[in-house]
Amino acid sequence: MAGVVKKAEHKGLSLHVLGVICGLTAGVWLGAAEAPTKLVTAGYSPFAISLCMVAGVFTARWTFPTLLKGTGYVFTDLFERKHLIVWALLAGALWAVANTLTVFAIRDVGLAVAFPLWNMNSLIGLLWGRVLFCELKGASAKNISKVVLGAFAIVLAAVMLGFSTIHGGSSAAGHNAVSGIIAAIGASLMWGTMYVPYRKAYLSGMNPLSFVTAFTVGELGTVLALTLALDGGWHSSAFQLLHVRGAVFWLFLGGFVWVIGDLFQQFATKYLGIGRGIPLSNTNQLWGLAWGALV
Repeated sequence: MAGVVKKAEHKGLSLHVLGVICGLTAGVWLGAAEAPTKLVTAGYSPFAISLCMVAGVFTARWTFPTLLKGTGYVFTDLFERKHLIVWALLAGALWAVANTLTVFAIRDVGLAVAFPLWNMNSLIGLLWGRVLFCELKGASAKNISKVVLGAFAIVLAAVMLGFSTIHGGSSAAGHNAVSGIIAAIGASLMWGTMYVPYRKAYLSGMNPLSFVTAFTVGELGTVLALTLALDGGWHSSAFQLLHVRGAVFWLFLGGFVWVIGDLFQQFATKYLGIGRGIPLSNTNQLWGLAWGALV
């Protein structure tokens, strides 16, 4: 009996370490994925940027899961848990709205400032994780303080960056710093809430690779609807941008890179929960700062 317990404890530790590694790796890929969205500064509509990027995400989401697990496995997993498909579609819709808001934020305040602001989603995720899934219940005071203080540190840094943007007169911020900050905060609310369907699906046994396959249908449908409704319909610059092959290539590539990061992020959420997984993946703001300086 003691041997079984010891083996279980060792397995739990291994999964925890794996979750931490996945969270940090997600930060690297997610940070790199946003660099192509700087094309918005060239005058393209944020809806056009978001639609082209999501098209790359859609392609990648149907490519990676089927390559890793096979089409049969993915669809079998989905149909065994049909009631979770609607949650995947909802998560995809939330992601699409958040991603579009981030493009507005990047346009108005720049990549280096927008990243920490929308990464306040770690605090939203911590709240939902505690309220809905009882995360951190029974944890030691030391572990709880680490998670909470870490999340608040991210929020504090984001607020400081926001105020420096408004009052600092930086040319990188443009003339719409306030609207850019609001867009970034709105994205953080969407992305923090998006992890609720993630966690619900994983607690029910759905594989993350299957979840993202349905997820992508929700995100592509939502961003297409936003483009048609708010950006000139079929005359939107999004459809004109499709003829600019160089721009479309980089946005597609950004979508592919984002999917890789998101897969790591989802495994981090599965093994660590929302409260720990989101702050780890939010180290992407360090990489976003580096990419912002580069591009």
